[in-house]
Amino acid sequence: MSDEVVVWLVGDTLRLADNPTLILACEQAAQRGASLVPVVCLEPRRWADQQFGLPRIGPHWTRFRVESICALEADLEARGGSLWIFADEPDRAVSVIQKTHRVMCVVADAPLSTEERLEHAKLESEGFSLLEAESGELFREAQLPFARDELPASFSKFRKLIEKKPALEPRPPLRIPELPDMPVCHQPRPAEWLEVQGLPVPASCEVKTRGGESNAQAHWQAYRDAHALSHYKTTRNAFHGAMNSSHLSAWLAHGCLSPRQVWADVLDYEAEVVANESTYWLRFELLWREYFRWYARVTDWTLFRRTGPENQSIAGDQNATRFRAWREGHTGSDIVDAAMRELSETGWMSNRARQLVASHLIYESNLDWRLGAAWFESQLIDYDVGSNWGNWAYIAGVGADPRGGRIFNLEDQGNRYDPDGTYRARWLNS
Repeated sequence: MSDEVVVWLVGDTLRLADNPTLILACEQAAQRGASLVPVVCLEPRRWADQQFGLPRIGPHWTRFRVESICALEADLEARGGSLWIFADEPDRAVSVIQKTHRVMCVVADAPLSTEERLEHAKLESEGFSLLEAESGELFREAQLPFARDELPASFSKFRKLIEKKPALEPRPPLRIPELPDMPVCHQPRPAEWLEVQGLPVPASCEVKTRGGESNAQAHWQAYRDAHALSHYKTTRNAFHGAMNSSHLSAWLAHGCLSPRQVWADVLDYEAEVVANESTYWLRFELLWREYFRWYARVTDWTLFRRTGPENQSIAGDQNATRFRAWREGHTGSDIVDAAMRELSETGWMSNRARQLVASHLIYESNLDWRLGAAWFESQLIDYDVGSNWGNWAYIAGVGADPRGGRIFNLEDQGNRYDPDGTYRARWLNS
């Protein structure tokens, strides 16, 4: 058996900069005189499983995730390291490592929802020492002005508590730590990995998003250099336009970019360029993301039930014909159909369009809201469990909103945010 190792279990934080989990793993390795084994598992629960008869991942998310893993692997190799990649559950992957190395402990991101929590419980039940770090949030739990089980029932209350004077601020982004020795991985690449390497970005994508930390940083820098941040609030509801919204969501969802880095960069932009309602609004949207991350943790499995965390009575069935018409973009509502076709082809949909198609599925197609959430999970390049399921529950009126569901006038919304019909023509005539 080889030397002692600390396993850094890479989850949804596929970066080296501002990564508290990596820092904790390096600290543990230094304290124990051990090497570091970075491990990525290809989430077999999502690669193989289905929900409501739908695959849980699609080609867009898969392509971006593999690109992000490849980029992390290259960054580690440039520092003399190696990335161990498994198509297996974390406990089984660590057990494989245990056959040739003495695993001292496993360090992982704090679990965000039910499946991650159960994965961590399985690791501990197998006898592995597990340490967790908060890497994907703006705020550490210890910073929050309330206990976890006292999370405010609405985003507005959450935001007001965060923004009260003196306002709560995320800690500054952390530097890349000095990395310890990392044993070379001799594991063969999983078949799932080889099948999707090198997939192209669809030509119809307005923003050519490629996974990886350096691509995230380059896009974010270009967005600020174009001063698009200065008009974010006034343009973010547009259905298209490469600089109308930030397009950061995929890199945030896969952990290629730290939300704390974005927050700090916005503050720098306000100091150096302009501070206005738009610069504030991007931080406002980061707070929405933050709220749904804590909401997912607090609500756990109840977030995925039909009646939601609040156990609200709700209409809607699972009619296959109506659901097929919705997901294929054949509802008869031009704005909904255009958005659904864009989603299928590119894995992307604007924030405003997501609200409109959700409203249609729930209130006009009269379908179970979870069908929409599951379809988004399988299609979105920027899927993350908190934002996706939290937003769908919110629109359906079974989640974090005491005022009930969100019903939109689809024709009015389409004409307001696509006044010349360019977006609808682009996707309905393609």
